[in-house]
Amino acid sequence: MTSTSIQRPILQLALLLLLIPAAVKGQESAAPDTAILLRDALLVSVDLVVSTPDGSEELWNSQVDKITIPGRSVNVGIEGRDSKLNVVLTPYPTENGGLLLVARNEIWIAGEYSQGLTTLPIAYRDKVYYYPLGRAGEGSDGTPVEVRMVINIIPYLDTLDESDRAAIESAFDSSTEFNLSEEGD
Repeated sequence: MTSTSIQRPILQLALLLLLIPAAVKGQESAAPDTAILLRDALLVSVDLVVSTPDGSEELWNSQVDKITIPGRSVNVGIEGRDSKLNVVLTPYPTENGGLLLVARNEIWIAGEYSQGLTTLPIAYRDKVYYYPLGRAGEGSDGTPVEVRMVINIIPYLDTLDESDRAAIESAFDSSTEFNLSEEGD
């Protein structure tokens, strides 16, 4: 994914709003170390496809890109007429430099509820195929469907070109003073 697919001001604001509260929680007097937050930030990219079990007909497709930090979850959900799927993805760093992805899913179909928990050891930038309903589930009308999630987790800074990366790092490294008096400078 390139920075041209997301507008820079929105991306910077989203990153700031997402990361700062997580760092400040429990640290009332200490300022967050933005360099560490920025270095640890992850882009979780999920290509969500609902299709017939044999893959001959794609019924629905959506791309979800969210920024998070290790240990903080990302929610992906879809709803049908009489069904709902909610998947919570939480990446955790491992000692060998990879990730452990914990996927918790909740499924409601025709008033019935089920849930599942899966752990997947993954490497950064590797696409992982996840089927929260198994290889073939059943749609709200009884028709067999398959929900496939292609999950890719990339260090956020690796998704930026040099100028965008420098701009974000500069924004976190600098402080700004605002003069709120009525007098002009």
